[in-house]
Amino acid sequence: MNIPLTPLDLVRRGLSVYPEQVAVIQPGGPRFTYREWGERIFRLARAVQAAGHAGAHVAVLSPNTHQGLLTYSAVPWAGSVLVPLNTRLTPEEYAFQLRHAEVRLILVDETLHGRVEQVAAEQGIDVWVMGQGETGAAFEARLAAQDTTPLPIPVTDEDATITINFTSGTTSSPKGVMLTHRNTLLNAVETLFYFRADQDSVYLHTLPDFHANGWGGVWSFFGVGATHVTLPAVRADAAYAAIEAHGVTHLCAAPTVLSMLTDPACARMLTRPVRVATAGSPPHARTIADMNALGFHVTQVYGLTETSPLVTVAELSAEQEARSTAERAALIAKQGFEMLLAGEVDVMDEHLLPTPHDGVTLGEIMVRGNLVMKGYYRNEGATAKALEGGWFHTGDVAVTHPDGRVEIRDRNKDVIISGGENISSVEVEGILYGHPAVREAVVVAMPDEQWGEVPCAFIALHAGQQAGPDDLSAHVRAHLAGFKVPKHYEFRSDLPKTASGKFQKYILRGELWAGRERAVN
Repeated sequence: MNIPLTPLDLVRRGLSVYPEQVAVIQPGGPRFTYREWGERIFRLARAVQAAGHAGAHVAVLSPNTHQGLLTYSAVPWAGSVLVPLNTRLTPEEYAFQLRHAEVRLILVDETLHGRVEQVAAEQGIDVWVMGQGETGAAFEARLAAQDTTPLPIPVTDEDATITINFTSGTTSSPKGVMLTHRNTLLNAVETLFYFRADQDSVYLHTLPDFHANGWGGVWSFFGVGATHVTLPAVRADAAYAAIEAHGVTHLCAAPTVLSMLTDPACARMLTRPVRVATAGSPPHARTIADMNALGFHVTQVYGLTETSPLVTVAELSAEQEARSTAERAALIAKQGFEMLLAGEVDVMDEHLLPTPHDGVTLGEIMVRGNLVMKGYYRNEGATAKALEGGWFHTGDVAVTHPDGRVEIRDRNKDVIISGGENISSVEVEGILYGHPAVREAVVVAMPDEQWGEVPCAFIALHAGQQAGPDDLSAHVRAHLAGFKVPKHYEFRSDLPKTASGKFQKYILRGELWAGRERAVN
């Protein structure tokens, strides 16, 4: 018997096998057993159907709350497609995404309602507001009016779309990535495998759930009866409090969140180990070492929304795990090897041939396999370009080391070409992170009359720390060739990021290249 693959089957198993275990906790709010969580899933699924939105595209705009988490199971269980929205956009950006995705219903948290209220009215979109107290009363009443009897999983085609996830928005018109039930189930299963999760696990939602479906975390941990702890606002104090109060064992976070957790002003030694998966941009070895010293066991994973998202893991052997913290951190800072269900992940040249495993030759990371997206919604041209030659082109420039380990060196658009020499901004950033005063570092190209382009470093310092351009230049020069040393520094209290923690290099680059026809010299 051929049953379509879907991550909803992981949720179904959790509801069936662990009915009395705690499924979801919101610190300072409610907690639900698996039995109670299942009842809420079926109530919301029926409410969506009763309102005439079965099969429609339904958006969710919410921080990491229990109501927001509910939508990832309930909306697909209603037979509808979920469209998770970034919580940090403007009404204009929401207008584009809602229109492009042809959304008919928005499930929105009370704190974000004002950003889409007018947009929804203009586009004729139904709005249900989720929240606490009186604000959420109508939503809860809508759920209470529905039956709690379990619904069968409605999936008849595993290649049907389960979510449309918009890319991070580093361009004016983000693309809607269509992920399938098959894509997301396989990603969720390999997440459980590499995270070593089981019914005693407690997963803290520090990663925004809208970001590639929380890397699959919105479904995967339900499959083994683990407990989810939602965290609406990701702050170091709130994260540490949740870790200790609820016995957190696992979390996912971008490197910027790791920097927040290791900031000397906030950092705490853990009373029990916590497994951490990090991705979004290459984490720096010092950050990994600092996390390990606090009791976090960090593993780097890599992927993109278009690959469901995770396709590589910085896997270590038992011998490598036994090495010093500094040696382990240097290995974990690389992207590593293809994951169990990722298919083929390779560094390729322009002829779609693998590059030598010499740790030097640059190529582009490409992927083909069961985790690659169905395509971009209503954008056949972009889909064809991204999948040209039968491979998904990530746009990430990397090398392959002699042991087969992949390491990102840059994004195509972030390579700095200075006087004919290629400079990896990631490499320079890694050295800057080694200075004890540096909290965040982003390096981009700036125009230069002599060299065409030179590196410019945007720096955020740790609280109470001081370092000037001469200090940082001397530090970089001690590790790298002189032409790689930033020629200019901008000091900021914080650097621009997406909600998922990626640095928005295009904003900083735009400041430096304003008024020019081209952003290259």
